Amino acid sequence: MPKIDPKEIQKRMDRITHMFEDMVTHADKVSRTRCPYRNRVDHCTAAFRCRNQKIPKDTGNDSILCLHDGVFDYSNAWENNPLAYKKVKEKVKNIRAEGKKRRKKTARKHEG
Repeated sequence: MPKIDPKEIQKRMDRITHMFEDMVTHADKVSRTRCPYRNRVDHCTAAFRCRNQKIPKDTGNDSILCLHDGVFDYSNAWENNPLAYKKVKEKVKNIRAEGKKRRKKTARKHEG
């Protein structure tokens, strides 16, 4: 088996890095604004609902259009169940209020 020359390996690694450098830089830039579920023909490939989806009126077409325009952070567009989220937020608010009341009551007991 021939010996491996470390300098030759580094030379090849540098060449590969140079070949992919622009591609990686572009992908990194695009990934900050483009929805990762939008394919090359502007169809949504997500397996969940999103407010940027538009179902075409053409009933023979199964694809959902992606209307993301790249000018905002797409990650907050994902919605599993907005009503459940609102309900949980209200429950947390009530739990905090009750806890505050109990702490106040306990504090008064220990003061006097």
